[in-house]
Amino acid sequence: MKPESDKRRLFMISAADTNDALLRVLNVVSVQQARLRRVEASTTGEGLTIALETDDEGDERADLLASRLGACLAVRGVGFGWRM
Repeated sequence: MKPESDKRRLFMISAADTNDALLRVLNVVSVQQARLRRVEASTTGEGLTIALETDDEGDERADLLASRLGACLAVRGVGFGWRM
């Protein structure tokens, strides 16, 4: 079993495929001072898919980050959970 300090959250984000969508998402992560561990982005037929892995800072912080990401102009949807 991993130590508590190694727990991660994985945020899956669907966004519009625009020039600045990834930068807008990363700006939200920066403003919320989340410790980013991994970023992956790829285009799909429906737009842009972004996977963000962060250190786990608790349920309240994860809910807040998801809420702020969801309010981002380019974002269409956000889901998150544990990363093992």
